[in-house]
Amino acid sequence: MKLRFRVLGSGSSGNATLVEGGGTRLLIDAGLGPRVLAQRLKEAGVEPDCLDAVLLSHEHGDHARGAARFSGKWGVPLAGSRGTYAAAGLGAEQIAGYAVLVPGTPYQVGALRVQSVAVPHDAAEPLAFVVSLNGTALGHVTDVGHVDATLADAFLACDTVLIESNYDPGLLRDGPYPWALKERIYGPHGHLSNSDVARYLTRGLGSICRTVVLAHLSRKNNHPELCRMAAEQALDRAGRGEVRVELSTPEGLGWLPVAAPEEPLDPGRAQLELW
Repeated sequence: MKLRFRVLGSGSSGNATLVEGGGTRLLIDAGLGPRVLAQRLKEAGVEPDCLDAVLLSHEHGDHARGAARFSGKWGVPLAGSRGTYAAAGLGAEQIAGYAVLVPGTPYQVGALRVQSVAVPHDAAEPLAFVVSLNGTALGHVTDVGHVDATLADAFLACDTVLIESNYDPGLLRDGPYPWALKERIYGPHGHLSNSDVARYLTRGLGSICRTVVLAHLSRKNNHPELCRMAAEQALDRAGRGEVRVELSTPEGLGWLPVAAPEEPLDPGRAQLELW
């Protein structure tokens, strides 16, 4: 079975992404309640107890609130950093097991290989993930303050990248949030803006990438058309018209394949220009 994925929820209301390949199924984050999460899995044709693991990017509620109860109910082990484990208080919960993920050290779950990547965000040891199968790879990152060289380099070999495009700077500036929260979001350990993502797509996207999924859009500080326009204009400037842009809604996004490019590209285009 080829690698594919489906977003089950995206944004402050709860994040979860199902990844499937080679007979193995992973969930990235469990920010939805266990009942809603189980329902959305079944809508995707997957029984909750068929999952092989739940990867946790970090401890914030919209990414981890349902993890412990889901694990305990359906017998699915969790995996995340030691910081996430401690900050989420998972040691006090009834869970089906917990694997510790270390950036740079591969984690094999069935047919899927998971590489965790440390990212800048105001959480305890937050992670991004590269999930791969038979030469194809999905890069997955939400809740990150900026795309640093480590993250961009880890995603160079990804055929598909899911990345947050959380806010439009002008909408956030003029929006209803208190200034303390705005400063946190704007900060280097907050969230990515549409323009941050555009910069990454222009200068740092790997040459083999064919699909970019924009996720974790703010309901109050962004708009889907602003988000899409910024990304597509950036790809046009980079001469990357072959890259498809998809947007996830808060309720998720249907199945997408993680497909390798059909034709080889100039290796020079894989050079990282951001730094």
